[in-house]
Amino acid sequence: MKWLLVAFILCVFSVSCSHGNKIKIPKDILSQDTMVEVMTDVHLMQAAQRMGVNMDTTDTATLMSFQYVWKKHHITETDYKRNLDFYTHNPNILDSIYEKVLDTLSKQRAELLGKKENK
Repeated sequence: MKWLLVAFILCVFSVSCSHGNKIKIPKDILSQDTMVEVMTDVHLMQAAQRMGVNMDTTDTATLMSFQYVWKKHHITETDYKRNLDFYTHNPNILDSIYEKVLDTLSKQRAELLGKKENK
């Protein structure tokens, strides 16, 4: 009987702890799904720059390419940095976001390769 009581207490404790670890995302922070979309576009822009665009931060083409991302998602660079900072301080959520970003990029790559092979 004593073991049953101990097992019950451990179960209640583990269930209560698991619900307490859920992180509440503030209203001014982008949802995880939106952050996936933004980060996917940011990584695409960074890859494009590495493939031939000058990485000089004074280069207007570079600055304009990121302006396109911010405009597309209705945010500013400051918003992006604030959101990235929030998710960086919550590594479990950021890990989940990056898994989705990588999945999205992989799907886009597969689509592009499929179109290239069909030509």
